[in-house]
Amino acid sequence: MSDPDRNDASDEAPPRARTVLCIEDEIDLRTDIAEELSAAGYNVVQASNGREALDKLDEARPDLILCDITMPELNGYEFMARLRRDREDLAEVPIIFLTALADRTEMLNGKNSGADDYLVKPVDYDDLLATIRSRLRLVARVRRSLLQELERQQRHAIERAVREGEVTLAALAAALDRLSIGIFLLEESGEVRMTNEAARRLAAAADGLSLTPAGLVARSASTSRSVRAALGNALRDIGSTHTLALERSEGRPLVLQLSSISLPGSNARYAVALAIDPDQQADVAPEVLASLFGCTSAEARLAAALVAGKRLEEIGEEFGVKQTTITFHLQNLFQKTHTHRQADLIALLVRATIPLSLQG
Repeated sequence: MSDPDRNDASDEAPPRARTVLCIEDEIDLRTDIAEELSAAGYNVVQASNGREALDKLDEARPDLILCDITMPELNGYEFMARLRRDREDLAEVPIIFLTALADRTEMLNGKNSGADDYLVKPVDYDDLLATIRSRLRLVARVRRSLLQELERQQRHAIERAVREGEVTLAALAAALDRLSIGIFLLEESGEVRMTNEAARRLAAAADGLSLTPAGLVARSASTSRSVRAALGNALRDIGSTHTLALERSEGRPLVLQLSSISLPGSNARYAVALAIDPDQQADVAPEVLASLFGCTSAEARLAAALVAGKRLEEIGEEFGVKQTTITFHLQNLFQKTHTHRQADLIALLVRATIPLSLQG
């Protein structure tokens, strides 16, 4: 069988094992489906009815759900209604109904009730695998579009604040203050035109980042050169984002993100530097992160704790789990967010949630 994520399309995510929750009361059929999915590279979680499936959701977050309709205790319609009502963090997870009823009215009822697709038994496994791949690709595209839209909203908020003047700019700066994010508005020369209170606090500490008349200076000469190079690259590529980790004598490295902004009617070029202190971050709801990145509840809690500035050993103690478990979840987060370093992961999480926080 082929890899479930292998595709030549440019919108296909790098391969990782997707999890399918298979809910089917006929044990032989459920076993056959699970074997086919496992052979195709999927992780499979099995449940014999809707009630058992709801319990399984506390252990694993599925990327897709295959669900029989006619089952004891809690049938497919009832399961889907409970899922959509009680688990908003799983709202984007596709549900594919399986049924022995080929009646067109039954199919329409299934789709009208909220199912994403409908397959008739006996199961054609080639059709099943193709349908699953199609639905997972769609979810991946929607999720990436959402992240791109959030980043666009962030840039738009900053551009609008600069364009509309000091009052709006001050409001944006105050909003980022509440998130413990420093903002520096840089001119093309590197000089700083505006800062917020969080940025001034970071610069005043002079540990990792300092503010001089010529612009931002890092702790070492080599890192300062990297900051200047990133600024130049951002200004040349409108809409791009460049992330740097700035070492400090104490605490985790500062995360510095440089993005260019364009202002209609102006030839001047500006860059925005967001300085994120991983040790001083505001809380982000795990449900938001689960929805944005397709995390399990445990991974989302870990991500939220990282954004809140907690260290891995602190998170392990708080969750009551071993460091090996934390490391396992962290590696899954790297996969799902396509990052490789903790600093990049935190920067992505914060950047993606800034517009939501500003809206709140």
